[in-house]
Amino acid sequence: MSVSDRNQIKKIFEEIYPKNARSKNPQDYAAMFTETALQMPPNVPDRHGRADIAAGYAAQVVDKDLDPTLTAEEIQVIEDFGYVTGIAMVAVYPHDGGPSTQIRFRGLWLMKKDQGDWKIDRQIWNEKP
Repeated sequence: MSVSDRNQIKKIFEEIYPKNARSKNPQDYAAMFTETALQMPPNVPDRHGRADIAAGYAAQVVDKDLDPTLTAEEIQVIEDFGYVTGIAMVAVYPHDGGPSTQIRFRGLWLMKKDQGDWKIDRQIWNEKP
């Protein structure tokens, strides 16, 4: 496993993804995924491809702000594929003035090198107590 590849995946997980999730910009958010990505969030239909992922993200943040902190726990790389598992703590701030909440997730992302850059190819997460 290349240390550089591992570091790039960790940076996407812990720095770039949280920044883009906070941005409320669906195109920046979706750009982290491959063209044929599959996103499998809990309690909603799967999202297929960047356009569907961008639309799902836009709908998710229309009435709230998200402030996620992600911590990678395991990263493995095998040639142009890899995965990362970790924990996300997400502060949710509703626009209606309601109280903020904290949600904890465990995630598994399958990563794929796409034209030299690591992208999320499959993403699944579930809420934890």
